[in-house]
Amino acid sequence: MHISAVNSLSALALMIGDASTAAVRAATGLSPQELAALVLIRNRPGCSVTWLHERLGLTQSGAVRLIDRLQELGLVNRARTAGRREVSLSISPRGEAVADRGVSARGRAIESQLDGLPSADRDELLSLIERLLRARSRPRDEGDVACRLCDWSLCTPDCPMDHHRCGAGDQAAPGAGSGAA
Repeated sequence: MHISAVNSLSALALMIGDASTAAVRAATGLSPQELAALVLIRNRPGCSVTWLHERLGLTQSGAVRLIDRLQELGLVNRARTAGRREVSLSISPRGEAVADRGVSARGRAIESQLDGLPSADRDELLSLIERLLRARSRPRDEGDVACRLCDWSLCTPDCPMDHHRCGAGDQAAPGAGSGAA
């Protein structure tokens, strides 16, 4: 790939990231990492702090502090699971509303970066992106990291990040399957 193409892709990725970050903060008051925690917990009700910290790239103690903040804001709940040391996490109704606002704002910010393209070009670009995502096999937990701000229900039964059911099948048994703790 020519260096100018690399620069162009890098610039687009940064523009999308910056626009998304600003939109999420404006809509929710949360950082993208805090929103990602909410979305992951919503996508995987009953997940553990261990499962979450592995997908957010945080230390265990960093994830606990993040959950503390989200719980103080009334966005997540913790519950002890009988016979286990780990707590299970769930999103509160208020957290659902905040997650919806954040994901919607992120989506609008991303769409705004593609506004200059005619509809047919946009469709072709999105098709190429999906093909690119499907072209590489990856473990489910790596897909979870990349999909930390996604609504997994929209990718069922065929997530472009893997060749497994993304979300629905994984949600049924937190702690089971690849990468779950």
